[in-house]
Amino acid sequence: MNLNPTALIELAEKIEQLAQFQDKIEFPASISRIWEAFQRDARNLIEIESCALFTVDESSQEFVLAHAVPEALKAEFQKEIDAQIEVGTFSVILKRRRPAFTPSQVFRHELSVMMLPLATVKRTLGMVMVLTPFQESLVTQENMRLLSVLARHCSLVMENSILYDKLRKDKESLEQANAKILYLSQRDALTGCFNRGYMNAQLPREIRRALRYRRALSLALCDLDHFKTINDSHGHQCGDLVLKEFVESLNELIRADSDWLARYGGEEFLLVLPETTLENAERLAERLRAHIAGKSFEWQGEVLRITASFGVVGFSAGQLPKSLQAEALLNRADEYLYRAKKKGRNRVVSGPFAS
Repeated sequence: MNLNPTALIELAEKIEQLAQFQDKIEFPASISRIWEAFQRDARNLIEIESCALFTVDESSQEFVLAHAVPEALKAEFQKEIDAQIEVGTFSVILKRRRPAFTPSQVFRHELSVMMLPLATVKRTLGMVMVLTPFQESLVTQENMRLLSVLARHCSLVMENSILYDKLRKDKESLEQANAKILYLSQRDALTGCFNRGYMNAQLPREIRRALRYRRALSLALCDLDHFKTINDSHGHQCGDLVLKEFVESLNELIRADSDWLARYGGEEFLLVLPETTLENAERLAERLRAHIAGKSFEWQGEVLRITASFGVVGFSAGQLPKSLQAEALLNRADEYLYRAKKKGRNRVVSGPFAS
């Protein structure tokens, strides 16, 4: 191709403009935006009647129709690529990685089909199919080279966007997996409430927060009455059902945004009530006790009823102990629970924490 100096300068300017393809697109870009930008530049180089973008599906490695302009020609473009694959033209063009004309197998004969492979050094990303009234002999070598440059830069932008999207999804998947692991590590597998490990880590934090900001804090240690009898009479599956529904019943009445429940062990559960005075905690425990006593549980056609005993301990902002350990507070709640059981069960016994 012999070019005079002026034509050479014009060609260099066009190549430079195409090299700025990435600058025209805000990164990261969707395939749709990249496709729109590609069309605008391609239409400046060759007359396009209609066109389509086929992308490579990562899982199947098949070429999938992503976009067609106009949309009404989607079916025809799909038939065209299937026909080109069948006759072998598609694979030859793909292997050469250069734009090429080929006779249409589907569209009317006065139209030519140009295919532009979208590929980088690492992989093939897709194929652009263009319908144009131009014959191959009427398209200059200059425009074919410019189309190659455009396809190359488009491929690089597309690959970067795909890589970015994959990294983002991998990061989100990792975050979701970590969140799930954390959730499972803090939860009791049967009831879904917090487990003993979470309680051991979180309760000291609640105590420190209460002491630092001079806030009230209360605990309610609750135990299902005669739970062993349920397991012995109806089996452990029945016992598991009772425990799950017991926790659901407690969660119906506590504050979801601040109160929290942990399985202390077996059929014992600890209810932590931040910013709750002893008096209010005692009233809540009584409501919970009545709520549990009024519920019925069905198991294999039999209606079961259970009760629970509560030991409640707490301190208000004006009664802050000088120092307080979680173990000491739990021991005091356990003492009150023991008294509730000694008095006949199905009751609430409460008292302040005295260091």
